[in-house]
Amino acid sequence: MSTRTPVLLSTILILGLGLSCGASAQSAAPGATPAQTAPEVRYATVVNFQGKIVDVDTAKSMVTLEGPEGQKATFVVQNPDNLKAAKVGEPFSARYYDVVTIRKKEPGENIKDATTAGVWTTNPLGVPGGSRAEQSTLVVTVEAIDEANGTVTVKAADGTSTTVKARNPENLKLLKAGDQLVIVQYQAIALSLRKESVAGSP
Repeated sequence: MSTRTPVLLSTILILGLGLSCGASAQSAAPGATPAQTAPEVRYATVVNFQGKIVDVDTAKSMVTLEGPEGQKATFVVQNPDNLKAAKVGEPFSARYYDVVTIRKKEPGENIKDATTAGVWTTNPLGVPGGSRAEQSTLVVTVEAIDEANGTVTVKAADGTSTTVKARNPENLKLLKAGDQLVIVQYQAIALSLRKESVAGSP
């Protein structure tokens, strides 16, 4: 069994509009279809943040970034223009996107679990930076619905089961055990080494 599926399933269902385990988005724009139609819910989160470059390893083409709360992450930089522009102490800005759609699987639809990813870098004349996007699709089966407690339990193709609490209990009335749901999560991050001040700096 893939170790990725349980984590991805939990993340998608936690972030998915209408299904929540108490997670809070910094910026969210939810939307859902009317109650009389098949349940389809969407949830979009956009987070902007700034930080600074704390280490550059030109030999290994690696750059370490520090976020606003001191968290650090190291990345391999394949674009030589980006690596050349990366200087210790220089600021960066980033934007993170997370869009989740959950809908009922239509009869006869042939949908399989899949993940696709892409990486883009800026051209030499643009602001140094780049972006990465990943889209994951999961098909899950509703195992149980507990309207009294406002929860739903779903099972992935590999047997992984997850129970989550509904943010909008009314959505549970549109589901029944045995229903299959198509969950699509799109995540992307765009990074820019703009010459702008980091929050809190002079």
